[in-house]
Amino acid sequence: MSLSKKKNHRQGKKISKKHTTVIDSAQRVVDLAEKMPEVTKIAIGYIKFIKPGRQRIKIEEKENRLSVCVRGSVSFQEIRIYSFDMKKTKKELELKLK
Repeated sequence: MSLSKKKNHRQGKKISKKHTTVIDSAQRVVDLAEKMPEVTKIAIGYIKFIKPGRQRIKIEEKENRLSVCVRGSVSFQEIRIYSFDMKKTKKELELKLK
């Protein structure tokens, strides 16, 4: 896991350099995906502030990636995970994020 000096920023060779800020609820998702050998790239989406609510994580298979939608208590962020074995990556994330 590569951390910059700020707690909520991620950087490393698998992490896209366009956006590096991660909401608290999504940090574990990014850290787990970065350690998986089949993951080739992690794209961290923009943060959207929303009304207070329950935290949850939803993982969906898209055309060429996994879309991990993370809802924190007052924010939302999509993490896009690219992998050469999406089914294995999805299953492993689902098990570890329960």
